[in-house]
Amino acid sequence: MAELETGVKLPPEEPKKKTRARRAAKPTEPNVAASLIAALKFVSVAQKKVGTPTQQHCAISGNWIVASNGVIMVGAKIEEDLTACPHTLQFIDALAKCGQELNITQLSENTLSVKSDKFKALIPCAGFAELELNAPDVKIAEIDDRIKAAFDCVACLTVEGAPNAVHAALLLQSGSAVATNGFALLEYWHGIDLPPMLIPKASAVAIAKAGKPLTGFGFSGTSATFWFEDGSFIKTQLYGERYPHYGQILNVETNPWPLPDEFFKAVHAVESFSKNGIVYFDNGLLSSREVEAEATTYKIEGLPEGMGFNAKYLTTLEHAIKTAHFNKESNKLFFFGDAVRGVLMGVELNVPTPDNDEFSDDIPF
Repeated sequence: MAELETGVKLPPEEPKKKTRARRAAKPTEPNVAASLIAALKFVSVAQKKVGTPTQQHCAISGNWIVASNGVIMVGAKIEEDLTACPHTLQFIDALAKCGQELNITQLSENTLSVKSDKFKALIPCAGFAELELNAPDVKIAEIDDRIKAAFDCVACLTVEGAPNAVHAALLLQSGSAVATNGFALLEYWHGIDLPPMLIPKASAVAIAKAGKPLTGFGFSGTSATFWFEDGSFIKTQLYGERYPHYGQILNVETNPWPLPDEFFKAVHAVESFSKNGIVYFDNGLLSSREVEAEATTYKIEGLPEGMGFNAKYLTTLEHAIKTAHFNKESNKLFFFGDAVRGVLMGVELNVPTPDNDEFSDDIPF
């Protein structure tokens, strides 16, 4: 049986005097389970409300919480001495409703009780044998938050669940991280020496959003573990596919210049009026259609005549583009930003395009 009890109570309120003044709002009671909730929320990125026992339940033992969904496994240290496998999201929900008085008790292998004042919740539990958990990779190298910055920059191009692993994951390698959706490609320089690996989008996003400094890295070939300053970790399975040679696409001669003022303001203004999701450059205008007389337009100077781009891809890349080189001959936009470079394919003009923002299955990258 595992218990956590606190007998702390708020001091009684003094009798209120009769007054015409506005009453002050009653202060919110502090939640004594705040640190436990924080740890549970950290591991909950690997959990679902409905799914397999492993996807729904975390394992709590030896002052650790560990959760997995089969692809990503997350672990965090806790102070509470509990031994149970509760339903993670229900446990968080119950603890969030508790105030200063809190009692957590393992009633049976299948039930955990959370009680606070007049509130009581029964949390379903799984058995440890039902959960498919394994050990994290041992730390073999030091890393830092440059990896998080790299993931945050390039993961926007990955497509979770894409049938092609190259589009569903990002490449983390020595010096840089790379991602592509087949029509755009980003490379971010983090400058850390690491082995090449294909990391699923969900894992990269979880690592990037973790509100803790990265400090260490472990690797097995089929998995990688990212360690944080407080001892917590995120372990991810890796794709086994090989990443294509992308250097020939990016390593070309360019002459980049700052984008025209209000370029992205123009794209955002016109985007919703484009039936096929394309914005066109023509006659000093950014336009929703190839034919100006039929288009919504935004006047903007400095764009090359006769090019068109998928507006959604342009806005997705907005954070990465500071200088640009529009190459009409290859029909590509090459761009550069802070520690990042990339390329976006243009669309073929005077070619019928469906009235939506989807392209064909012919992948140029």
